[in-house]
Amino acid sequence: MGTLEYILELGFEMFRISIRLSLIALALTLVVVVPVWAAGSGAITSLTASDAPDYGDAVHVASSVRADAKINSSNLYYRIYAPDGVTVVASHTTTMPSMSAGDTYSDSWSTSNSSFPSVGTYTVHLCWSSGGSQSCGIDARTTTFYSVPSLGLFFSLVAAALLALWIWRRRRDFALEGA
Repeated sequence: MGTLEYILELGFEMFRISIRLSLIALALTLVVVVPVWAAGSGAITSLTASDAPDYGDAVHVASSVRADAKINSSNLYYRIYAPDGVTVVASHTTTMPSMSAGDTYSDSWSTSNSSFPSVGTYTVHLCWSSGGSQSCGIDARTTTFYSVPSLGLFFSLVAAALLALWIWRRRRDFALEGA
């Protein structure tokens, strides 16, 4: 066997080894990566929030989620945005139990609208993330509700009484001249 034949034989053998190693690497990658892709697989199936028409009313937020694959560690992170779309007026986090494919989980919580800054339509944003993150890596959903965080009946009556007292004390300033 000549030198050239030996070099070609050696090169061909190295090529076959590199193909085998590439196939093994691809198989290992699929074994490791596919479960990771599936680990974050799920859907938020519902998100609701109740209107809060009076001062001090509770806003009830409820959600349901479904796992499409095994999820070991995840959380639901809620944020309620004011009508300006920027100001976060309330937030809540729920740590989820481990879930298998097909499992569902329902969650609910409430907050008072007494600290909400203005009348209008508020947005609830729900982020379902793996681990302790808030990346919305599994799913995200939004819904809206209407809130009127006014003074309420008691404080409105107090304001009316103070206004009447002020007018009574300043009644001479309001007297018509010549009457």
